[in-house]
Order: sequence, then structure tokens, then C-alpha cells
Amino acid sequence: MPTNLDFTKENTHYATHGLHSYAAKCPPQLVKYGLQKYSKIGDLVLDPMVGSGTTLVEAKIHKRNSIGFDIDPLACLISRTKSKFISDKVIEKAYLAVMNKTNKDILLLQKKTKSLALIKRAASPEFPNIDYWFTKGVQEKLALLSFHINNTKMNNKVRDFLWVAFSGIILTKVSVANARDIIHSRHHFLKHQDEPDVLVKFERRILKMRKQMREFGQLCGDLKIQVNVRAGDSRSLPIKNNSIDFIFTSPPYATALDYPRAHFLAVSWMQSALGVDIKKYKQTGEVYIGSERGKTQEKIYDTKLGITAQSVIAQLNGIDNRKSRLVERYFHDMACVISEMNRVLKPNKYVVIVVCPSHIRKIEIPTHKVFTEIASSLGMKLVAQHLRTIDAGKRVLPYVRGGFGNRMSTEYVLIYKKGS
Repeated sequence: MPTNLDFTKENTHYATHGLHSYAAKCPPQLVKYGLQKYSKIGDLVLDPMVGSGTTLVEAKIHKRNSIGFDIDPLACLISRTKSKFISDKVIEKAYLAVMNKTNKDILLLQKKTKSLALIKRAASPEFPNIDYWFTKGVQEKLALLSFHINNTKMNNKVRDFLWVAFSGIILTKVSVANARDIIHSRHHFLKHQDEPDVLVKFERRILKMRKQMREFGQLCGDLKIQVNVRAGDSRSLPIKNNSIDFIFTSPPYATALDYPRAHFLAVSWMQSALGVDIKKYKQTGEVYIGSERGKTQEKIYDTKLGITAQSVIAQLNGIDNRKSRLVERYFHDMACVISEMNRVLKPNKYVVIVVCPSHIRKIEIPTHKVFTEIASSLGMKLVAQHLRTIDAGKRVLPYVRGGFGNRMSTEYVLIYKKGS
């Protein structure tokens, strides 16, 4: 009997899974399936492209130690916060302190005479088109809120929690920014009829997140289970050979999403917290796996692609040379990732990859077949392959229209086993 992995009527926002919006999030029930079928309690689980941390949250709930890497600093912040329990009392104390200071500053801003220190606290960061994306009133409140989150004395885990809430009122369906489709890389201008109340939205976000964190704590039980989130590139993992018990990951799509461009409206306000410069951060999109802004010139690849990948690249080359080279780069990058997963995985252990085939310039990109050819060349055996329907109402995915083809509606769950 076929395995049903659609989960169309399941709640995908339990515990901390709904803490922050994120493009192309994997349903937690799918991770749970992989953990329970291919790993055991106490195992060390890896997600080399951790995204918003779904794998780590489920690993914690199901008593598996875990480690996750991501090249994007906001992704690391979100996944770190989602996968580590924080006491509600500790959150409340820090939150109230930040809100009190912010509200006092807002009242002071209404006076004719303002101190230089207050003016500095209310100053917005410099980034392109800030007045286009944010009204002046919203800018002042975001500036004050971010200042006090950054400078109020508190535990760093709690500070991360508040930063996630801050990002969450910008990167969401109903944003304080003048934007819609903000989770996608191509968000569009949308002027609010009434100026959004930043502090009200922040308060509501915090209340919701506190409830989610309490539920996460109840589900975890064993708080001694270790979670480690690190900035890193999945093409070169700082992990010892044969040290991981199980891998679950959902890679980016080929040329479909640009995370730095999608995230910049929040990251611009969080540069010191994330340790990034917004200009350089946006430029890093060129090196993200699957980025449509990827560099293609003078690239020397040290892996040989299989017949399926070569056929797709050749078809695209006759229609759109740049897209062809981007897809070629994507496949070579993913060959590096799969090679790294094979290297760090223990013998006879399993990898689950969730991948979505797509269309580019109306050419089918059978990514699942390409991945299996790569894995096979490394000695990894495909032991199972499941096709599942994506719930469009729950998983934020890029639209691919017109000359590109149809919206992604199905994806493959690929299970590989490493040889002995």
C-alpha cells in the first residue's frame, strides 16, 4: 500500500513551527515520519540546509540530538530560536522592559524639544528605498524597538526570541512594511490605508509566540537533548566523517527563490544583531544554492553530472543560455551537498531529501532523478521514493507563471541508504 505523506488536513503550526513565516517550509509531519522510520532516540540528526528549523524542532520533540547549518543569518536566528525552549517568565520580563522603554521614547518624540540621544535612537538605518517601503511613523517605531531589543540587558536566547518577533511583523502576509508577497523574493508595493501600529502588532506577535513556545516546552519533555545551529555552507560541512546517524533536508529549488532579497526588509533593521552589512548581505545571494542571481561565468566544476542533468541543461541551452548555466550550477552545487552528506553519514544509515521538480522556460526539471543519479554515483542506494501533494494553503511557494510553467504542486520524498 502506498505511503500517504500529503498531510493536507494536519496542523503544521503546532509547537514553534509557526513562530516565523518562511518560504517553502517542510511540513513537520513529514520530518516526524522520517525521524521515526529511519532514526532512533538519542541519534544525532543533521539538516545541512536548515532553513527555518523544522527538522531541529521535530528532532528535539522526538528526543534526537540535532545539528543544523545554513548560509543565511536570519535562517540561523529563526531555527535557533524555534528549537531551544525559553521560560515564559524570562520572556515576559525582557519583553515588558523593551516595551516600557520604547513607549517612553515614543511619548518623548511627541515633544517639541528632543534630546540628541533620542533622535539617534529613533534614526532609521540607511538602505535603498526605505521611504518607499516604510512610512516615517513606522520607521521611528521600528528604530526605537530595534534599539531597545539590542540594548536592554537580557539573556541572549530571549533577545533572539524578540528579534524573531520583530522580523515576524515585517516578513509576514500582513506586514508593517508597504509590501505584499513579502515572503517571496519578488514582493510588491502595497500602501496601507491606515498606518500600521508597530507596537500593537509586536505585542500580538509576542503573545502568540509565547503560547507556541510553552507548547514546545510541553512536547519536548527531555530538555537535555542537544540542538546546535551554526552558520555554514552545506557544500563544505565542518563535520567529521561517518559521524551522523540520520539526515533530513529540503533543498532550495533551482532559480526559484532569492532569500537575501526576500529577507532584506527585516534584515536591514537587524544588521548589528545578525552581524551583517545589508549591502554585502544582498550580494551574498549570488552564492546561495539555487539563487537566480547566481554567478555562472568561469566556473570550474569538479563533478560529472549524469545523463538526466546533461539532457536538461542541453534543452535549456537552446532556449535560455543563462538559465541553462544556472541550472548546471545548481546541479553541481547539489552534487557537492549530496557528496558531503554521504561523507558525514555513518555506514548503513539513511538520508531523506524532499525535493520539488519544476519547470523553467516550460522545460521539465526532474530534480529528483538528477539527485538519484548523483547519489548512485556515490554508492548511495535509493530505497524508497514517495510522491506527495503540496498543500498550497500551508506551504509558501514561489509562483512560476507564463513562460516558466505551472505552480509547483507535487514533490518527491527520496530515501537513500549509505553503503557499509
